[in-house]
Order: sequence, then structure tokens, then C-alpha cells
Amino acid sequence: MLSQTLLICALFGVSYASVAFPRAQCGETAQKVCFGQNGGESQHVDLEDVKYVADVLRYISDNNQGAAKFWNMPKAVGDCAEWALPVTDAGTVLALAKHISPRTNSSVLYEDLARAIDGGASATPEEAKNSLYGCGTNGGMMGVTANLSNPLYNTPEYKNSGAKPEGIIIKIVRAPAKK
Repeated sequence: MLSQTLLICALFGVSYASVAFPRAQCGETAQKVCFGQNGGESQHVDLEDVKYVADVLRYISDNNQGAAKFWNMPKAVGDCAEWALPVTDAGTVLALAKHISPRTNSSVLYEDLARAIDGGASATPEEAKNSLYGCGTNGGMMGVTANLSNPLYNTPEYKNSGAKPEGIIIKIVRAPAKK
């Protein structure tokens, strides 16, 4: 009887703790982290490859129409999915997008992904420093900030999709060695 009572109390305590003290779903936030400096291990990436990734994402944005201008991470409860961005032959770089808000249907423009990486097509030195490019050869991760003044975020198609321009981080890591 005593063991049953203790078991019930323990289960209640665990249940209460998970509701009262929720943990971060995915363990990572939108805060900028430069690997080897303020978290993680340096990735030793080539900065030309980092710039190439941003340029390819910007090319995708410039050459697609409508919904194809957006990178989407669908709602998937409990799944903090991490996906390689559609950039081939990026040398030392593997660019990843991670969904840090799995309860949200997240969708951002490819242009916004590129800006998180290099600060923008015509980035000032300060904008480049504040982007992942500013992590240098270390690589890093940070949240994608949507440019909400872009009219594509205000189209009926985007609004009706239920998507939100948030909940995605970009990671610049070392690409696996080719065999």
C-alpha cells in the first residue's frame, strides 16, 4: 500500500513538473551562437563557401514565384526537424534549417535565409558582422528574422496558409567529407 501511494505521488510529481515547468522544445533558441566562441566546436568553414550558400538562396528567391519563394517547415508536434538547405556543391559548408517551434507552421522567404547568413545582398560591415558571416570560419547558428515589410508576407496566399514568419534557425556547419 505504501509503495502504491509513493508511486502515485511520484507520477503526479513528474506530471506536474512537466506542466508547471515546461522545457524548451528543441533545446536551441534564435540567439546567435558562433561555434568555437560562445558554444560548440569551430567548424573550420571557408568564408567564400558561406557567401556562396547565401548567394544560391538569394538566387532561388529571385528566380521563383509565389509560394516557391518561401522555405517552409510544417507543424510537427515534438519534431524539431533539421533539414539541409537546397544548396549543392557548397564546398566546406553544409547549411541547415532547424525548426525550433514545432507547434508552428513556419515559413520564411529564401531572401531572409540568405540575409541571416551574410547580412544581405549589399550588407554593411555591421550587418555582415551581425549575421552568421560574422562568425568567420567557425560557423554558427541563429534565428531567421523575417523582413516583414516585404509585401509577400502580406499576400492573401501567405495569410491564408496559417504560416508564421518565425521559429526557424540557420546553422552553418562543416560539410561531411566527400568519399
